[in-house]
Amino acid sequence: MHSRAPSSRLCAAMLMAIATPALAEDNPATSGNGPIPNTNALSSKYLPAYSHFSDGLSWAGHLDSELFSNYSGGIRRGSEANIVGQLGLDYDTRKAGLWEGGQLTFSIMGIYSGGIQPDYSGDIQTASNIWAPSAVRIYDAAYRQKITDWLNARIGITDINYYFDVTGNALQLVNSSFGITPTLTANVAGTATFPYPGLGAMISAHDAVWSSKVGIFQGDPQHHLSAVDRGYMALWEGGIHWDAKGDDDPDNDADDYGKYVLKIGAWRYEQPHPDLPGLSPSTAGVYAVAEGNWELPGNRDLGAFVQMGGAPQDFNPVPWYLGVGLRLGHPFPGRPDDSLSMGMARAWLRSGPVAKGLGVEASAVHAAETAYEITYAAKLSPHVTLQPDIQYITHPGGIERNATVGILRLHIEFF
Repeated sequence: MHSRAPSSRLCAAMLMAIATPALAEDNPATSGNGPIPNTNALSSKYLPAYSHFSDGLSWAGHLDSELFSNYSGGIRRGSEANIVGQLGLDYDTRKAGLWEGGQLTFSIMGIYSGGIQPDYSGDIQTASNIWAPSAVRIYDAAYRQKITDWLNARIGITDINYYFDVTGNALQLVNSSFGITPTLTANVAGTATFPYPGLGAMISAHDAVWSSKVGIFQGDPQHHLSAVDRGYMALWEGGIHWDAKGDDDPDNDADDYGKYVLKIGAWRYEQPHPDLPGLSPSTAGVYAVAEGNWELPGNRDLGAFVQMGGAPQDFNPVPWYLGVGLRLGHPFPGRPDDSLSMGMARAWLRSGPVAKGLGVEASAVHAAETAYEITYAAKLSPHVTLQPDIQYITHPGGIERNATVGILRLHIEFF
């Protein structure tokens, strides 16, 4: 997604230049003279658990491949293939016999896209959360220091959605809005998240019942060497957590712990050079996440969530967002590792900015785009998961016909 008026045709036009092989070096956006492609983020748990390699050193890797198909509606029918792979290293200074509380993380991500997804379905929320222009880049290069049992600091290249605006019970859903609210990503082209992580620093604190964190990240994530002279984003998030779950880890950075969770956050994007092409004006917003988890008979577990976001300034194309959903673990006897999820993601649209970007009358723009999704993750082996997904999207981009989208994804963990 982009900070431009939220139109699939506009998105396709902007992305056509950057979707050429490997983001060619003469790409205007690469030199800071063109639009910045910005899609919603992958979930914070996208890289699987690390496996021990040697003293202090662990690694992890995965590959996701999918077939995306737009069966009806949207802009046009058609299919495309998307592939994302990531390889990561983790170095624990205590386990290496050096000093307490240090952790270095590093990962490389490769992305291949067989086409421009919004040119099919026309949605601004991006039906597939792994779709992005083809590229290979460093995705994570950061250092975290545990100062006390309750206080941490982190600095380096990272993805803000690893730590902010994370909804644990929505992580299986494929539509990008369930990963991070579109009131942030659709309105700010300089968001340091998938597919462009950014330089940043953050401090986080927590105990068993509360959490709080604050961070500042570069505003133009395509230019790691520019620091914050091309804009910056500051975020704060606070949370309350009730009742412990068996697999809880209060020190997991995403603050995804407790049977019941309420998190609220606020962000401010400051752009000192609004004349630079493709960058968003200064803006701000808020978000909230509420989650509940229950144990059911038959070793089943049920999770529910509500997400909300707001960025009401009159130039933002997506002023409001609401997401709700359910996740059922162990849905069928004999399939303890499978899960079934469903959700609704609704992004309200401001007709003025949308119409201006499309060159149409404001009356032609619908009030909102809504995606309804149901997905099933079938664990075929400890390292292989097959996930079929179906979505019905009303008023894609505000002006297109209602679309029916299908995705078949294969997830492979290497270690």
